[in-house]
Amino acid sequence: MSTDNVPKAVLYWFGGSVWASVPRLTAAEKGFTENELETRIVDLAKGENFAPAFLRINPKGTVPALVVPYAHTVEEGITTKFKALNSTIEICDFLDRSTVRSVHHSAPVLSPATVQRSAVSKEIIENVHRDDVNPNTLLLLWRSEDERQAKLGGMVGGFLKGRQEALERYAKEVGSSDAKLKEFYEGKIKENGGLLALLEGKGDSSDIQKKAQELWTNVGRVFDFLENRFEPAAPYLIGDQISLADLHAGAWLARVLACAGATSLNDVDSNLSTLESNLNGVKVGPKTAAWAKALFERDSFKQVYGEGLH
Repeated sequence: MSTDNVPKAVLYWFGGSVWASVPRLTAAEKGFTENELETRIVDLAKGENFAPAFLRINPKGTVPALVVPYAHTVEEGITTKFKALNSTIEICDFLDRSTVRSVHHSAPVLSPATVQRSAVSKEIIENVHRDDVNPNTLLLLWRSEDERQAKLGGMVGGFLKGRQEALERYAKEVGSSDAKLKEFYEGKIKENGGLLALLEGKGDSSDIQKKAQELWTNVGRVFDFLENRFEPAAPYLIGDQISLADLHAGAWLARVLACAGATSLNDVDSNLSTLESNLNGVKVGPKTAAWAKALFERDSFKQVYGEGLH
């Protein structure tokens, strides 16, 4: 059977999505090409993730999403069946278990080889995925009136407006023909619209400001946590080789830096200094700073963040 006819996995992603960046980093580290892994952009700023067709892939309307063929259905003459993976952690684990071998390349294993390191890796990944350090929430909320106005006139304001327009359009198209979709759209319209109204200065946003302050405090605690997880003299979080823990935490770091005002991988020291001014007295430790520099020098990070941090 020709490899051209073998059904490929399809990764749905968006350039500005923090968690869609992790499978992209994973795919780059593994050496996947479009011959093994097809990619399709879902524009979150235009609300394409809320289209009924995409909601059939991921009912939560989020990226990343990975659609993969069942192994036993890829033989010639058999109708291929697919399944969708919608968890960043699950997607990256799947990609890591998939092998890429050629005359010139053998894909690295990104999962730890020992039980102890596996436990540390799991702990790190779970910590950066916690709701109380959610980098998406960090991006959307504001701590002061100046931040509110800046975000209203910048990317955040445009993002929330684009989502609201898309949600209202899809809700109108669906009408009452699909009760489940109708309920989904109504909930999202209320949630997104409420935040947009506060961003526009319509109402009291003191709770938003308090939550944003708490988020930044919790982010500082994560940096303390990371600093204490490095093995002696290890360049990466769990040893001498890059792992999935580095990719999850690295994508989280990139978004946090972007929220603090950094725009590129360049000048890590300056970016970290700016970040520290947001961490309520917490300093980024020397091990974490060296780790950030090592990560941002990798081809995978240059590929995913070459056009800027997000």
